This record gives sequence, C-alpha cells and structure tokens, in this order.
Amino acid sequence: MTIPGDTGLAVRRGVLIALAVVVFGVAGCAVLTDGQVAAVNQFAEATKGFGTSPAAVITAYATLRRERGLLESATRTDGNIAVRDLEIALRQETGLESRAAASDAAMGVLDDYAQMLSLLSSSKFTDDLQNQTIALGSSIDNGISTFNKHSASQVNSFGDIIAGIVRAASGIWIRREQQKALVAAVTQAKTPVDKLTASVEELMALFLGPPNEPDKNLFARESKEVQGLLVRWPPTGRQFDVLERTQTAMRQAFDGQKLAESCMKAAVQYRNAHNELVQAIAEGKTDLKGLVAQIQVLSQEIKAGKRVRDEVKKARDN
Repeated sequence: MTIPGDTGLAVRRGVLIALAVVVFGVAGCAVLTDGQVAAVNQFAEATKGFGTSPAAVITAYATLRRERGLLESATRTDGNIAVRDLEIALRQETGLESRAAASDAAMGVLDDYAQMLSLLSSSKFTDDLQNQTIALGSSIDNGISTFNKHSASQVNSFGDIIAGIVRAASGIWIRREQQKALVAAVTQAKTPVDKLTASVEELMALFLGPPNEPDKNLFARESKEVQGLLVRWPPTGRQFDVLERTQTAMRQAFDGQKLAESCMKAAVQYRNAHNELVQAIAEGKTDLKGLVAQIQVLSQEIKAGKRVRDEVKKARDN
C-alpha cells in the first residue's frame, strides 16, 4: 500500500543514499588536487621519448667501432689481416648490442610509463584512452620481464595492476578509478623507475669510464685509436677520403661522448624528479614548487640530449 506523499520521500531517500555511496566511495581512495594532476602531466610530457637518446649512444658507439675497423683495415697491406680487422669490429659491435639489451628494455618501459601517466592525467579519459592505458600496462610488464631476463634482476612490474584498475572503470565511476589508477601508477612505479634509470646510468658510465681516467672512456679511446692510424700512412699516401673519414670518426666520438654525458645526467634527474613526484602524491603535498623545479631541470636535460642525438644522427646520415 502506497501512502500519498511517500513517493517523493522515497525518491529523496534514494538520492541521498546514492550521494552517500559516491561520497564514501571517493573518500575511500586518494583524491588528487588539480595541481598534483598537472604536475604528473608535466612530468609525463617532460619525459616522453627519453629512451631515444640513450639508444642513440649505443648506435653511435657501434657505428664508431665499425668505422674504426674500416680505417684500420685500409692501412693493411695483407688482405687477410684486413679481413680480420673487419671481422673483429663487427663482432665487437654485435657484442655491445647484446650487452645493451637490458638497457633497451629499460628505456622502452620508461617511455611507456611516461605515455601511461599522460593518459591517466588527461582531463578527457575516453574509452579509447582507457584501452590505450590497458595496452601500455601489458607493454610495461613485457618490458620489465625482458629487462629482468637480460640483467638477472627481479624488478616487480606494475602494468597489470594499473590495467586492472582502469579496466574496471566505467560510467560515473570512471573519473574516480582514473585517479585511483594514477595514484597507483606513480607510487607502484617508484622501485622499478629507480632500478631502470640506474641501469641507463650504468650503461652510460660504461661508455664514459671514471671521471679521472680518460683511458677508460670508450669514445675518447676510439678517437685516439683512429688518430693513431694516420701514422701508418706515409704523408704522400694519405688519401683525401681517408683523412675525411678519420675526421668524421673523431667527430662521432666527440658527439657520442657528449650525448652519453647528457643521458647520464638525465637518468639521474629522471630518478630525482620521479621520487619527488612520488612523495608529493603519497603525502598529499600541495606546495609543489620544488617538484615543478625538478621537472623543469629534467625537461631541459632531456631536450639537450635530444639536440645532441639529432646532431649524431645527422652526422651519421651524411
């Protein structure tokens, strides 16, 4: 039996119950401020394409090794020795690329992570962005698995965790789940990002050697070796193309070293800025001046690396 006037009361009760569910549901997860979301987006934009510069260092050194092998073989009067020089250069190039496989995977994960943060901090989280985020979660997991395989590490991945949160998002809950996923992405990624950036830093240190030991700087050593090859040619026998290729190799060594130095700094800045970001999100900080400053430094370092990377590519293609 329905008592007149009860219909409106029932509707009001229903609205209040629904509102309570939403309020308590949102209260159950971290609600980010606009400033925090903007900082995440700024970090994502600053780090997009970070991995392309360290990868260019590997390519630059491999190209330099091959060029040195060609120049060295050109000084030989014995054809068999010349062939041996070429084979050694190619083997060293292949060995370096194999050694760099873990860092390749690390850089891929860092680039996927930047893209994921960009999507999760978007003001318009559509179904398409939702699907892209889920796909990135899978890519991150695969990348970390590859990194662990080649580096004998045990880095825990987080891609599936984020994908699971996002996959469940729909309707009126999508914004709530988007923020939940964003908080999880930043906080869960702390340890992986620390280890992945350390891997990039270690690879760059391998090329550069200790600061006070120039003989262990691989680029400088190759440049010295290339210059030393000129003494094998009598002054009247130095062909123009040999001199030109020697100069090119020396330039490749200089640019490669400069790029490695920039990438090493960027890896450190990436880790520092990300740790600042994690702290801001986990502790609910509202004063983000320090974080923004860190991101700006990181952005400038990555941009500097990209400029040198483009110079290296231009020199290689010419």
